[in-house]
Amino acid sequence: MRWVMILVLALTIGAPAWANDALKVGTPEPVAFVFAALDVGIRSGIFEKHALDVTRVDFAGGAKLHQAIAAGAIDAAVGTGSDLLFIAKGAPERAVAAYGNDLAALSVQVRAADPTLKTVSDLRGKTVGTTTPGSFTTWLARQVSIHQGWGPDGFKLAYLGAQSGLVAGLMAKDVDAIVGTTAGGLQLQKEGKVRVLRTMARIVPDFISGMLYASDRLINDRPDVLRRFLAGWFETARLIRANKAETIRLTQPDTKVPDDIAAEIYDEEAPTFFTEGRFDRKKLAAVKQSLIDTGVIASMPPDDALINESFLP
Repeated sequence: MRWVMILVLALTIGAPAWANDALKVGTPEPVAFVFAALDVGIRSGIFEKHALDVTRVDFAGGAKLHQAIAAGAIDAAVGTGSDLLFIAKGAPERAVAAYGNDLAALSVQVRAADPTLKTVSDLRGKTVGTTTPGSFTTWLARQVSIHQGWGPDGFKLAYLGAQSGLVAGLMAKDVDAIVGTTAGGLQLQKEGKVRVLRTMARIVPDFISGMLYASDRLINDRPDVLRRFLAGWFETARLIRANKAETIRLTQPDTKVPDDIAAEIYDEEAPTFFTEGRFDRKKLAAVKQSLIDTGVIASMPPDDALINESFLP
């Protein structure tokens, strides 16, 4: 009997520990509050509670983010509504949840010392910096132009990469304005470097600004992992909406803003997070039409070729 107990003990000690399922999730930008929500789920232990080991991977813009999905470098993405363009053009993925509906996270910003640019209407014919061709910031810049009645090309576009590149280009006077994160813009405005002219929420009011994307490989090969990720995400969204102090504490390592700016950003953006991820078809139609209106694609496929709601909790 003794040898049996010794054998069982030996097998138990030698057995590998039960490992959480690894999941690589990309974002198009490293400091925005809306994408820092992913780290709230990681740092709070919510994803771990759902038996997931989530790793965040940042990219410079939506185009590179979805190239990474196609290449198999990441499994899922915290992206933007206009990223549906990549699926329409054949990217091997689907939008699997809508997570936010407000565009206060992004804004038009100019140099504080530039006396010639007082309102958005002063940007006609100027150069505006965005992240990459085909990115959400590029789409938004064109929306600004359309909103002003100039069509999609009322000003020139310059592609400067992530937020740091946008700010560097603005300060170096390579561009006249940028479409950047409001969080970063408010901090620079406090330092007297930039002025936030207008948030995008005032320009594009009815829109699904945030969507979660999953690769076809994740959908087909690991559906249970995807379900647990979405359950963890919306549990995180409930935490964000309910606990301001904890959310600020968990997002400040990403946003890198002081407490007063962090609180202002939270008040603007946290209420816009959804606690369930169904797609409002009217707003989804607006997203699709906007891509056609800007001329980046001639037509959009039907909804079932773009989205998959079957994994939502």
